[in-house]
Amino acid sequence: MKKHLGLIALILIANSAVWAEDMSDHRQLVEMPPEMKQMFLKNMRGHMESLDQLIAALADNDLVSAADIAENTMGNGHGKKRQCDDDSDHANSNSHQHSHSEHKDHKKKGFGQFMPAEMKAMGMYLHHAANEFAIVARQGDRGEAYKALSQVSASCVACHQSFQVK
Repeated sequence: MKKHLGLIALILIANSAVWAEDMSDHRQLVEMPPEMKQMFLKNMRGHMESLDQLIAALADNDLVSAADIAENTMGNGHGKKRQCDDDSDHANSNSHQHSHSEHKDHKKKGFGQFMPAEMKAMGMYLHHAANEFAIVARQGDRGEAYKALSQVSASCVACHQSFQVK
């Protein structure tokens, strides 16, 4: 028994060293003013809540409700597009470093002005995947709906693995 405990302890120590190495965070930092960060995080949490509701609707075999949830809360037409938009002054800018004076009027614009192009593209893919899910779900095949849902969650995972909002 003691041999097994020693072996288990050795495995745990070795694995903890690997886990510690994997814990280094290589995500790109995206800086936002505090109120924009709060708005952004509230939006992302809203998507997670929607995803939870959507999964519950699928579990109840209510594909129409699942489609409605996806379309109305995460899809391209979910009504929060302006938050992701940026002002035309910033649309062609690759720099996300803004002076204090540029931050004064940021309340008129969405958090998109602070997002790198790759992050925005991932967000747009989420909205597109949600719309695609809605189309598939309305066709009535729960298995196919779950397959389409995997694209929604994959877009979340990709973005969360790539970026960290500061």
